[in-house]
Amino acid sequence: MNENPSVNQAGREASVVTPEHVMLRFQTAGLGSRAAAQLIDSVILLLVNLTVFIVIGIVLFGKEDIFFLDSDGYAIAVVILLLFVLNFGYFLLLEALWSGQTVGKKWMGIRVIRDNGQPATFLSSTIRNLFRIVDTLPSGYFLGALVSFFHPRDKRIGDLVAGTIVVVEGGGRTALFQNRKAKKQGAALAEPLALSEQQKQAFTREDWQLLSTFIARQSSLAEAKKLELAGEIARLLQKKLEYSEEQARQEEPILFLQRLHRTLQSEWSLGK
Repeated sequence: MNENPSVNQAGREASVVTPEHVMLRFQTAGLGSRAAAQLIDSVILLLVNLTVFIVIGIVLFGKEDIFFLDSDGYAIAVVILLLFVLNFGYFLLLEALWSGQTVGKKWMGIRVIRDNGQPATFLSSTIRNLFRIVDTLPSGYFLGALVSFFHPRDKRIGDLVAGTIVVVEGGGRTALFQNRKAKKQGAALAEPLALSEQQKQAFTREDWQLLSTFIARQSSLAEAKKLELAGEIARLLQKKLEYSEEQARQEEPILFLQRLHRTLQSEWSLGK
């Protein structure tokens, strides 16, 4: 998807214009919500690290025939390697496999996405988390927090290099305080649409990218903006599918897009 990013510095708002001239707006996550998410993740990792230390201590002191006990250097190297993989892998794997969120980010209602509005990839998550080491210099994420504070999109160094951005879901309210209206609305699965082969063939890759981006990012949009975008995108895709005016009027835009996405997901996801 081609994009034309712009930023409203006063409102910390980032926008992406799709090739179909539909603008997606996101509110970037500030230092407060990101710091809170980091604190939650740090507490989780602290507990995990303590558990690992205790288990390793029991194993090492309980058995004298472990091969690397003969050298303190080997034991220390193994422990350091294990802790690095554990702490680095926590952020990398969760962000890559959990749609740009860790436990802390999910709790605070923020998410990592790419600059073009698409979900974060394994590569982008790897890059941004490798640069986490730089962001923590000299200590306590000082450098990353400093860069994020002055950047109009609240980006730390890892985000700048990886081409990612951290956004707030639900139009600016963190999940810690917002109600669960969106979850209740999405509780009932949307029934798939009955599309002819001709209608499916008229649907292009650009159409799928527009649809899938909206579906993936709808929780990041304010309610009014979500309804507005859904109406624009629904009209565009209904025209592509040669819907009559009567058919279009009978469809609620957001539900139509959800049903269309569910209908085409299996065949289009194979081509990603």
